[in-house]
Amino acid sequence: MIIISRCPYRISLLGGGSDLDWFVKENDYGICLGYALSKYTYTVINQLPSRAKRGILNYSSREEYSKIDDIAHPLIKSAFEELNLNDLLEISSFGFASRGSGLGGSSSFLLALLKGLFKIKKEALSNNDLAYLASDIEIKKLKKPIGRQDHYISSSGNISCFKFLKDNNKIDKINLNHSKEIFIKKLSEKLYLIPSFISRSADKVLYKLKDSSSANDELLEIRNISEKFIKLNDNREHVIEETFNSCVRDSWEIKKNMTGVMSGILNDQYNELNKLPLNWIRLLGAGSGGYFLISTKLDNKNTEEELSKLGMNDFFQASISQSGLEIIHDC
Repeated sequence: MIIISRCPYRISLLGGGSDLDWFVKENDYGICLGYALSKYTYTVINQLPSRAKRGILNYSSREEYSKIDDIAHPLIKSAFEELNLNDLLEISSFGFASRGSGLGGSSSFLLALLKGLFKIKKEALSNNDLAYLASDIEIKKLKKPIGRQDHYISSSGNISCFKFLKDNNKIDKINLNHSKEIFIKKLSEKLYLIPSFISRSADKVLYKLKDSSSANDELLEIRNISEKFIKLNDNREHVIEETFNSCVRDSWEIKKNMTGVMSGILNDQYNELNKLPLNWIRLLGAGSGGYFLISTKLDNKNTEEELSKLGMNDFFQASISQSGLEIIHDC
């Protein structure tokens, strides 16, 4: 049996950071708004015959195992333990972005892996339940200081807005009105991602953030700004656009000054990109590296020409993936 699963990466638009468990615990709830990116992690799982002696795991490294305790990769090992999966498998993973890209790569990888492993076991779990399981593995079992938005946005596909509640770790999906969804879909057609070529550990950045005396107040303000857009009742397109752009700009002004977010090299790249006529610019993920996301006042052709003039030739459009976590091959 060969199973191929895939999970999109994610784009965080508003509220990022307020999904961290420690923030939710202290402030009752957090909110995030984002969408699934049309770039994916793929996991291929081959169920080996009973005569096989060792399983094979191919990711950025290669390892072999005969029992779960042999597995070095923490996410793969934890997934096997969670499912009590003692089968010998051949697993290969392929991804667009490496860990540390700011696009939710580790969460995308774990979700695609879990989706495939549950299929191997002939058990069904909804994408929402898989998002909760994956986030629990990373946050509670592996003690990673990350939030839960990556798992929920990636697994859901399309545009998503979630409220993370203190009570019983409940996660509610907030339904955006049609006008806001239409606006974000149109907006995404003109958004571009530009790599900083700096890969970093989100964990280190987020540990520093938690230890910062100002972090709670800063994240509270970021949450309040996100609610300003989400709760907006005026459906006129220009009002939605103006409110959204100002919310992203205001959130970024707070985030870029937070502990560990920006560095000398990132500031240089940021200043170069600011030579373009921008609606806004922001760094995705925890900070210290990854991708810049930009919204320009130019059409796509002129945006791409101007980026090329700046010597930034590895950009690409941040298009929405309509599909979330899914099995794309099963035989």
